[in-house]
Amino acid sequence: MVDTIGNLIDPKLKPIIKLPESPSEKPHLIGSKCSYCGECFFPKRAICPNCLKDEKPEDVLLGNKVKLYTYCIVKAAPLGFDAPYAIGYVDIPEGLRIFSPLTECDKGKIKIGMDLELIVDKIREDEAGQAVYGYKFKPVSR
Repeated sequence: MVDTIGNLIDPKLKPIIKLPESPSEKPHLIGSKCSYCGECFFPKRAICPNCLKDEKPEDVLLGNKVKLYTYCIVKAAPLGFDAPYAIGYVDIPEGLRIFSPLTECDKGKIKIGMDLELIVDKIREDEAGQAVYGYKFKPVSR
């Protein structure tokens, strides 16, 4: 069983998502943390770009509950995507800000600062019509 996304197509790719092993678990992005300066990064890095002193940063599971920093509604989609859709920058608890698709959001109710959680979902279809999966963030269910 493959428990990460990133090595599904090419085994040389570094996994970026830890998939849940049971229904009670949640997915996590896999980042790296420098053992010298403590900085976290996503995607994983082989060498810390902050201090350049650590050649073996440790893998860390990043928090899956985030805050929306800013967003945009895309109305003209590239090939393989269906418009309209939302994208945005989210702030992860480890001090990172990453770019991501947003999902399950009423486009008129998206608010900067809203709580979101990580999910694994279909991102688009490739040229052959096959689903391409990746990470997205959706509003936290209350």
